[in-house]
Amino acid sequence: MTSKLRLNELGIFLKHNQPVSTQQLLQFYQTFEPDLKVNTLRWRIYQLKQNNVLYSPSRGQFALPEKQVFQPEQTKKMIELAEMIQEKYPYANFSVYPTEWLSNLADHIYLSKNIILEVDNDALESVFHFLKQQYRNIYLDPDEKFYDLYISPQEENIILKRLYVDSPRNRINENYHIPKLEQLLVDLIINDPMILPIGASEVKKIIANARDKYNLNYSTIQRYAKKRRVEKALVPFGLSEKESL
Repeated sequence: MTSKLRLNELGIFLKHNQPVSTQQLLQFYQTFEPDLKVNTLRWRIYQLKQNNVLYSPSRGQFALPEKQVFQPEQTKKMIELAEMIQEKYPYANFSVYPTEWLSNLADHIYLSKNIILEVDNDALESVFHFLKQQYRNIYLDPDEKFYDLYISPQEENIILKRLYVDSPRNRINENYHIPKLEQLLVDLIINDPMILPIGASEVKKIIANARDKYNLNYSTIQRYAKKRRVEKALVPFGLSEKESL
């Protein structure tokens, strides 16, 4: 199967033509296999993306992954929370991540090290009350004022919020997910409920560092921002889809 992927020829083709469309990829492979079908091509694209040979900067566009893939490590606390929720709520989808994933992209060191836990809306309050029995410093959808007054930056707090059905995320197993970088950047711009207690200039720096270091899918960013109704907010941060071209 590897030989059919034509990795050497594909690399040369992409270097001279990227980004390329699905149709251009089909034409490329049909020079070797004239009868190649679109469905077969889609499977190859999937394999190439899974093996980090190809990435998609926007919907229907493909290029060589010249930057890193965002693959942060799960923390002990994340895994602990996930196991508890999966045992008690096996049918409620949830996503969890530490704010360190974002603060590690900053130029400054932040004391705030929280866990953001997103849960299906129908189970959100039930999960909150369940975890409240296990953890003292857990908060449900706190606003900025509450955050400033009551949430200690010296502790690792757990912030619960609603899980958006179409948020870009990766499944770890069963109902346990982690967010993609595209979601993290949009949520950081919104910063409600509070993810990091930082201003717009610091948000811009984190996003600039993320763009420099990692591959981003700008179509994914646009779709999620539209879901959150903040498309216009992307422009000052260089995250509009045209930035990928």
